[in-house]
Amino acid sequence: MEAADYQANYGFTRETFPLGTHMCYIYNDEAERKMVIEQYLKSGLSANEKVVALLDVETEAEIDDYLREIGLVADEHRKSGQLVIKNQMEAYCPDGRFETQRMIENLKKIYHLGMGEGYAAVRATGEPSWIHRGVPGSERWREYELELNRLVLDCPFSGLLCRFDARMFSGALLYDVLSVHPLIVVRGQVLKNPYYIYSDELTI
Repeated sequence: MEAADYQANYGFTRETFPLGTHMCYIYNDEAERKMVIEQYLKSGLSANEKVVALLDVETEAEIDDYLREIGLVADEHRKSGQLVIKNQMEAYCPDGRFETQRMIENLKKIYHLGMGEGYAAVRATGEPSWIHRGVPGSERWREYELELNRLVLDCPFSGLLCRFDARMFSGALLYDVLSVHPLIVVRGQVLKNPYYIYSDELTI
């Protein structure tokens, strides 16, 4: 299948989506959150995609508990390298600080590695709750989200799903989240985001 014809299935909706999709998921319902992330990961694995999940957990045991919690039997996929699970702080802030370009370069490496390994596509999901922890560089997270919109033009992930717990964000911060994501997940549907401001119109 040609890349231009590839349509990604996210599992939680019947619609499919082209490569290069960047979306946000703002949630406050735990049951829905579990369903969305479970289906997003499972559908990627079923489609022979490389799947990367950055989770707000600290230890390998907590990762295993998280996977069981969302109903994902993942040992085989993890051992093969198809499923990569990382602690979000280790991934975003490996030396205790966040750097936009370093993270973008890491995502580029992940994309090219996955495609070089022969997977049909590469998808990723992350949750930047670390921005509430006073991590140096966290004030530049919006710049990072803008760079993701540019990244998917050159590295067309089948999906970049950014998850945000509405209970942790002020109204102003949630508006900032919406302003930099072209698509939004609402009640299990991926919709065009009416609050999105085209990246060229935003100042960093």
